[in-house]
Amino acid sequence: MQPNDDNLRLGTNSVDPHESGDNTLELAVSESPHQKNDPSFCFSCGRDRALGQNYCPGCGYESVGTVAGDDSGIAAEPIPNGPTATRRVPRRMGGVTWGGGQIILGVIVVVFALFSAAMVASLVASVYPEQEDAVATWISVHLMALGIFATVWYFGLRHARFPLAVLRLSRVQRPRKRTVLMMLGVLATSLFATSVYAGVVDSLGWGILIPPSVEPDIIFDGPAMLLTFQALAFITPLSEEVFFRGFIFRGLLPKMNPWVAITVSALVFSLFHLSIGVMIPIFITGFLLAWLYWRTGSLWAAVGAHAGQNALAVGLQALST
Repeated sequence: MQPNDDNLRLGTNSVDPHESGDNTLELAVSESPHQKNDPSFCFSCGRDRALGQNYCPGCGYESVGTVAGDDSGIAAEPIPNGPTATRRVPRRMGGVTWGGGQIILGVIVVVFALFSAAMVASLVASVYPEQEDAVATWISVHLMALGIFATVWYFGLRHARFPLAVLRLSRVQRPRKRTVLMMLGVLATSLFATSVYAGVVDSLGWGILIPPSVEPDIIFDGPAMLLTFQALAFITPLSEEVFFRGFIFRGLLPKMNPWVAITVSALVFSLFHLSIGVMIPIFITGFLLAWLYWRTGSLWAAVGAHAGQNALAVGLQALST
């Protein structure tokens, strides 16, 4: 990977997270304004380390060949036509502080949280019989999100000084055109694959495998419908992307082939939906979202594609009722 012209300036350690290449996600890490001059923590994962220590025991990141007084983990080399300038070359970035054991424990905890949230939501929603299913869905989505965020924090991010940077969920800004096009492409591909799958199983008469539509009862009536969109088209995509892509896929990526990590995370994503009819479409969607996260280096892109698909599903059901 060759740095672009913006990275060929003295005293800069920016990395373009949108460059093409199979290791985009591993090379893309957001940098805090205070990070570049503070040698007391790991540039890769943000974990505290001894002053002057080049090796991080948490993620294995090793900073070598750095400019004197700079612990950014970016090696410096002369630019051929610039006697006083240097090219900053990243050796290794994007390490995480969790692995397979933490991922397994996280999955177990989230499964428990899923059933617990459903039980609590059902009990509370029984007080509102007119919109019981809508209330139960709204409550369970938010309780589940809290469980996911707490799980990811405890098993994955509590040792990171800049946890959002580790997930690639920081620095909200206008996305690049390439990222937007990839996000829209993933959304369109996912919708097309789901449509084709539904048509095939329907034509074969395999009713049990037909993906179920959004139940109209889970959508609030009137202006309160916005609460349904808020829960299903914002909170659900954000929490699921943090867990399945940011935590599971992100944790698997440094330890296995990227395509294997994408496949495993998509399989877990599919199994979590507990419905035979959606397992294959959800697997395809999870595969595409993990690929999008890997290629763009931004979790926001995956959140956007996921939110778009959920919003279309809820919107179409709302218009048909």
